Amino acid sequence: MFNLLSTLFTLPCRRSLISLLHQVKIEPGISQVLMKVLKEKVTEKICTLMFDEMSLNTELHYNATTGVIDGFENDGCATTQEFADHALLFMVKGITKNYKQPIAYTFIKGSTNKFQLCARIKKIVNSIQETGLKVVVTICDQGANNEGAIKLLHEDTRAYCLKNNQHYNEDFYEIQCNDHERVKIIHLYDPPHLLKGIRNNLLQKNRMFMMNDQSKEAQWQHLIDLYNLDSNIDEVKMLPRLTDHHIIPGRIKKMKVKMAAQVFSQRVAALMKFLAGKGILTSSAQDTSDACLFFDKLFDSVNGNSHKIVDGKIYRSALKKGSPHHKFWEDALKILNSMVFVDPVTKKKSSTLQPRSIQNWIKTIKGFQNIFKIMAVKGVHSLLLRNFNQDPIENSFGAIRSLGYRSNNPSTQKFSSAYKTLMLNNLTTSHSVGSNCEEDLSEGTLASYQILFTNSSDDNTENQNHMPRVADGLVKSKTVCTPDLSYLKLQTQNYVAGFIIKKLNQILFKNCKICLSQICTNNINKPHEITMAR
Repeated sequence: MFNLLSTLFTLPCRRSLISLLHQVKIEPGISQVLMKVLKEKVTEKICTLMFDEMSLNTELHYNATTGVIDGFENDGCATTQEFADHALLFMVKGITKNYKQPIAYTFIKGSTNKFQLCARIKKIVNSIQETGLKVVVTICDQGANNEGAIKLLHEDTRAYCLKNNQHYNEDFYEIQCNDHERVKIIHLYDPPHLLKGIRNNLLQKNRMFMMNDQSKEAQWQHLIDLYNLDSNIDEVKMLPRLTDHHIIPGRIKKMKVKMAAQVFSQRVAALMKFLAGKGILTSSAQDTSDACLFFDKLFDSVNGNSHKIVDGKIYRSALKKGSPHHKFWEDALKILNSMVFVDPVTKKKSSTLQPRSIQNWIKTIKGFQNIFKIMAVKGVHSLLLRNFNQDPIENSFGAIRSLGYRSNNPSTQKFSSAYKTLMLNNLTTSHSVGSNCEEDLSEGTLASYQILFTNSSDDNTENQNHMPRVADGLVKSKTVCTPDLSYLKLQTQNYVAGFIIKKLNQILFKNCKICLSQICTNNINKPHEITMAR
């Protein structure tokens, strides 16, 4: 690409560009150049700190500039003789302003153990606080090492409170930043990862829960039955987005968040409830419908990206005083606390009454409740909760993988090179095509390449394979449902026709009464039942 551009434009030679890049020293660990930039640039101080790991390819490369061999573990302070196969990245993101900034990275073998991660969180929070930024939230996925590190931070806080005869509040942990300041931080688990965890649990076991004082049982088999029924309808489908990769256990793309979000949706819930009410699906499918709708609302409530209500999604909007989030979360905590997983055949409850996904949902909701109170004290009364997930760091990983040529597992050399290039070009984009997340709505990094050059001259597998379960006991006969597909086909055709007319009215008809009277009816008939249900 450079050779092509050099024939079209007057560009410096490749050696000059490389020499210029070497002037900016961005290496594993915390970059002091970057810290100096942040200290000069910071205006919006309140931020979150997120961290995640990325798999690397184990390779060794001789770095002629530094005279060292790259590819070993390196935390910026020391290098071991272990081959690195993961990179751990820390990033800050604004809460009241849409900025994001990578802070530090390290190379490690395997996942960072909880003790090392705990120490690095403390060190990085101290460095961030010195720049003027104020960390109020940390965010990560529910990896075992991440949970262990957060637990250690809470244990340290509890020990400090007991030692100093202070009240310990489990809603946050504290980090000592200097002799006189202890920073209180709330921890959240990444909601998209939590949603995937719920889906993965339901694949293997049924979920029992209490809703409206009634005991309910959600089953993945109901979703399979719905999908198989929809697949048998010719021409059009009731749920066109659903594929084998959403529903069929052996084919589900477990790392893709949208595969879980599109299953736990209002559309799936409404259609399943309608068909169960008509006797086309088993009546117990209504319980699964209620579970799908519940998690659709729950995910919306922590994923708001607009200050206005869009498409009737009242929970996917800003969190404010008096917004429906508060009442919904109070009810949601009761439902989540009642959830247990049972064996689909024996109905025996799981030895672990609540999986980590449920426990971490509860912690995250309580965390959001506390964040709203803290931000209200700071004068912030409207929060877009999509700013509290890991999408920015996931998009940065996607940009690193795709820079130059596509490499899902780059080497330490390529990671460092791509990291520096993206930092200098302010190219940590808001969304990477094909990445496992949504657009993160960030405007860009705090540090630009001009300032970095000036200062330099002065100085994440969750992928779990589905394992078929072997259960004891007699095989139960399954009732084969053979519904009248012509009825469902007519219902679906009417819904699609109504959708097309709605779009035509917005663009062409403009509420013309004569036009609409020719193609619409005021009478609600049997073919409109699914439309009314949805």
